[in-house]
Amino acid sequence: MREVRYQLTFEGKVSPEDEMGSVMRVETRASFGAGVDPVFATGAPQAVVHAMVEPDDFGGFRESGEIIFGGGTLTYVSDGEGKIGESADPTLQQGHVVRRIEGGSGAFEGASGVIVSVFTVSEDAQMRDSQSAVIFLTSN
Repeated sequence: MREVRYQLTFEGKVSPEDEMGSVMRVETRASFGAGVDPVFATGAPQAVVHAMVEPDDFGGFRESGEIIFGGGTLTYVSDGEGKIGESADPTLQQGHVVRRIEGGSGAFEGASGVIVSVFTVSEDAQMRDSQSAVIFLTSN
């Protein structure tokens, strides 16, 4: 078992997946900085998130998605309910969610762990997402 970690800032867009806007699609990217474990960065200049978010009527949401790294893909679901609401800046909403890693492909096959996400979404649906993760890999 090997433990790896990352702290990355993803940027991108949130858009409606259906006409009613009841499901939202998130597409964000993060560039790798110095010191990122090679399991994440090898073979790719960026990490990419593809996620689906289902909001509720009370400022909460559920999320599922994948993060594509150079070494493979992580899959995750929200662990409990994420929250989004007003911020001190009237042009931004802020929120947070804890994601449970359910596995993946490539170097992340059989992976487990947790990703904590703290994010903002602007009036024009631009998202900035600061993620911190602890991941356990089954192979070295």
